[in-house]
Amino acid sequence: MNECTNNSDKKNEVATFWEDLKSGHFASMIKESSKGNRLSNALEVCNIMKPFFARQDDIEKIYCIFLDANNKVIGIENMFSGSITTAAVYTREIVKRVLELKATAIILTHNHPSGSTTPSSEDLMITAKIGVALSSIDVVLHDHLIIGENYHSFAEQGWLAKAKQKYNEFMSSNKHIM
Repeated sequence: MNECTNNSDKKNEVATFWEDLKSGHFASMIKESSKGNRLSNALEVCNIMKPFFARQDDIEKIYCIFLDANNKVIGIENMFSGSITTAAVYTREIVKRVLELKATAIILTHNHPSGSTTPSSEDLMITAKIGVALSSIDVVLHDHLIIGENYHSFAEQGWLAKAKQKYNEFMSSNKHIM
Protein backbone atom coordinates (compact mmCIF):
# COMPACT_ATOMS: atom_id res chain seq x y z
CA MET A 1 0.00 0.00 0.00
CA ASN A 2 2.84 2.42 0.79
CA GLU A 3 4.35 1.86 -2.64
CA CYS A 4 1.17 3.03 -4.37
CA THR A 5 1.00 6.11 -2.15
CA ASN A 6 4.66 6.90 -2.83
CA ASN A 7 4.23 6.47 -6.57
CA SER A 8 1.14 8.65 -6.50
CA ASP A 9 2.97 11.30 -4.47
CA LYS A 10 5.90 11.19 -6.90
CA LYS A 11 3.55 11.55 -9.87
CA ASN A 12 1.91 14.55 -8.20
CA GLU A 13 5.32 16.11 -7.48
CA VAL A 14 6.40 15.61 -11.10
CA ALA A 15 3.10 17.06 -12.38
CA THR A 16 3.45 20.05 -10.04
CA PHE A 17 7.05 20.57 -11.15
CA TRP A 18 6.05 20.61 -14.85
CA GLU A 19 3.11 22.93 -14.12
CA ASP A 20 5.47 25.33 -12.30
CA LEU A 21 8.02 25.09 -15.11
CA LYS A 22 5.45 25.83 -17.82
CA SER A 23 3.85 28.63 -15.77
CA GLY A 24 7.03 30.68 -15.88
CA HIS A 25 7.38 30.58 -12.08
CA PHE A 26 10.92 29.16 -12.26
CA ALA A 27 11.92 31.59 -14.99
CA SER A 28 11.01 34.60 -12.85
CA MET A 29 12.87 33.11 -9.87
CA ILE A 30 15.94 32.46 -12.04
CA LYS A 31 15.80 35.96 -13.53
CA GLU A 32 15.99 37.52 -10.07
CA SER A 33 18.50 35.10 -8.56
CA SER A 34 20.87 35.42 -11.55
CA LYS A 35 21.43 39.15 -11.13
CA GLY A 36 24.97 39.89 -10.01
CA ASN A 37 26.25 36.38 -10.81
CA ARG A 38 28.87 35.48 -13.38
CA LEU A 39 28.12 32.96 -16.09
CA SER A 40 31.20 30.90 -16.84
CA ASN A 41 30.27 28.55 -19.68
CA ALA A 42 27.63 27.63 -22.24
CA LEU A 43 26.24 24.70 -20.25
CA GLU A 44 25.62 27.01 -17.31
CA VAL A 45 23.84 29.47 -19.60
CA CYS A 46 21.76 26.64 -21.09
CA ASN A 47 20.73 25.40 -17.64
CA ILE A 48 19.69 28.89 -16.61
CA MET A 49 17.81 29.62 -19.83
CA LYS A 50 16.01 26.29 -20.39
CA PRO A 51 13.08 27.21 -18.06
CA PHE A 52 12.56 30.46 -19.99
CA PHE A 53 11.70 28.43 -23.07
CA ALA A 54 9.43 25.90 -21.29
CA ARG A 55 6.46 28.26 -21.29
CA GLN A 56 4.97 28.47 -24.77
CA ASP A 57 7.53 25.97 -26.06
CA ASP A 58 6.00 26.16 -29.53
CA ILE A 59 7.11 29.77 -30.05
CA GLU A 60 10.62 30.83 -30.99
CA LYS A 61 11.86 33.39 -28.47
CA ILE A 62 15.06 35.43 -28.31
CA TYR A 63 16.52 36.40 -24.95
CA CYS A 64 19.49 38.58 -24.14
CA ILE A 65 21.55 38.20 -21.01
CA PHE A 66 23.03 41.63 -20.32
CA LEU A 67 26.38 41.73 -18.50
CA ASP A 68 28.36 44.47 -16.77
CA ALA A 69 32.10 45.18 -17.04
CA ASN A 70 32.82 42.30 -14.63
CA ASN A 71 30.66 39.93 -16.69
CA LYS A 72 28.01 39.83 -13.98
CA VAL A 73 24.37 39.51 -14.98
CA ILE A 74 22.54 42.84 -15.10
CA GLY A 75 19.37 41.29 -16.47
CA ILE A 76 17.78 38.62 -18.61
CA GLU A 77 15.14 39.86 -21.02
CA ASN A 78 12.90 38.40 -23.69
CA MET A 79 13.66 40.69 -26.59
CA PHE A 80 11.59 39.08 -29.37
CA SER A 81 9.02 36.32 -29.91
CA GLY A 82 7.74 34.84 -33.13
CA SER A 83 6.16 31.70 -34.50
CA ILE A 84 7.09 28.05 -34.37
CA THR A 85 9.88 28.48 -36.94
CA THR A 86 11.04 32.09 -36.77
CA ALA A 87 11.20 35.32 -34.83
CA ALA A 88 11.99 38.76 -36.17
CA VAL A 89 15.13 40.19 -34.56
CA TYR A 90 15.85 43.91 -34.58
CA THR A 91 19.52 44.66 -33.93
CA ARG A 92 18.66 48.29 -33.18
CA GLU A 93 16.44 47.24 -30.24
CA ILE A 94 19.24 45.12 -28.76
CA VAL A 95 21.72 48.00 -29.08
CA LYS A 96 19.17 50.39 -27.57
CA ARG A 97 18.66 48.10 -24.55
CA VAL A 98 22.43 47.56 -24.15
CA LEU A 99 22.89 51.32 -23.94
CA GLU A 100 19.97 51.77 -21.52
CA LEU A 101 21.37 49.13 -19.16
CA LYS A 102 24.97 50.26 -19.66
CA ALA A 103 25.90 46.67 -20.49
CA THR A 104 29.40 45.92 -21.75
CA ALA A 105 28.62 42.42 -23.01
CA ILE A 106 25.69 40.18 -23.86
CA ILE A 107 24.90 36.54 -24.39
CA LEU A 108 22.21 35.94 -26.98
CA THR A 109 19.97 32.88 -26.59
CA HIS A 110 17.04 31.54 -28.52
CA ASN A 111 15.10 28.34 -28.79
CA HIS A 112 14.23 26.10 -31.69
CA PRO A 113 10.79 24.63 -30.88
CA SER A 114 11.61 21.68 -33.16
CA GLY A 115 14.29 20.63 -30.66
CA SER A 116 17.04 20.75 -33.29
CA THR A 117 19.91 23.05 -32.38
CA THR A 118 21.49 23.20 -35.83
CA PRO A 119 21.94 26.89 -36.73
CA SER A 120 20.00 28.09 -39.75
CA SER A 121 21.50 30.52 -42.26
CA GLU A 122 19.32 33.20 -40.62
CA ASP A 123 20.83 32.33 -37.21
CA LEU A 124 24.32 32.79 -38.64
CA MET A 125 23.40 36.03 -40.38
CA ILE A 126 21.72 37.66 -37.39
CA THR A 127 24.56 36.61 -35.08
CA ALA A 128 27.08 38.27 -37.40
CA LYS A 129 24.91 41.39 -37.71
CA ILE A 130 24.46 41.72 -33.94
CA GLY A 131 28.17 41.01 -33.35
CA VAL A 132 29.22 43.78 -35.76
CA ALA A 133 26.71 46.25 -34.31
CA LEU A 134 27.90 45.55 -30.76
CA SER A 135 31.58 45.67 -31.73
CA SER A 136 31.03 49.11 -33.23
CA ILE A 137 29.99 50.40 -29.79
CA ASP A 138 32.63 48.41 -27.86
CA VAL A 139 30.22 45.82 -26.49
CA VAL A 140 31.15 42.12 -26.63
CA LEU A 141 28.90 39.33 -27.87
CA HIS A 142 30.21 36.51 -25.65
CA ASP A 143 28.02 33.79 -27.11
CA HIS A 144 24.84 32.88 -28.93
CA LEU A 145 23.16 29.71 -27.76
CA ILE A 146 20.44 27.84 -29.58
CA ILE A 147 18.49 25.80 -27.06
CA GLY A 148 16.40 22.78 -27.98
CA GLU A 149 16.77 19.21 -26.80
CA ASN A 150 20.39 20.18 -26.08
CA TYR A 151 22.25 23.35 -27.05
CA HIS A 152 24.52 24.78 -29.70
CA SER A 153 27.08 27.39 -28.62
CA PHE A 154 28.49 29.63 -31.35
CA ALA A 155 31.47 30.41 -29.07
CA GLU A 156 32.24 26.77 -28.23
CA GLN A 157 32.10 25.86 -31.91
CA GLY A 158 34.60 28.64 -32.73
CA TRP A 159 32.17 30.46 -35.00
CA LEU A 160 32.18 33.72 -33.01
CA ALA A 161 35.99 33.84 -32.95
CA LYS A 162 36.14 33.36 -36.73
CA ALA A 163 33.49 36.05 -37.29
CA LYS A 164 35.37 38.46 -35.01
CA GLN A 165 38.65 37.73 -36.82
CA LYS A 166 37.02 38.49 -40.19
CA TYR A 167 35.53 41.70 -38.79
CA ASN A 168 38.92 42.79 -37.43
CA GLU A 169 40.63 41.95 -40.75
CA PHE A 170 38.03 43.99 -42.61
CA MET A 171 38.45 46.94 -40.25
CA SER A 172 42.27 46.76 -40.50
CA SER A 173 42.29 46.53 -44.28
CA ASN A 174 39.95 49.52 -44.60
CA LYS A 175 41.67 51.96 -42.21
CA HIS A 176 42.58 54.21 -45.11
CA ILE A 177 38.89 54.72 -45.92
CA MET A 178 38.13 56.11 -42.50
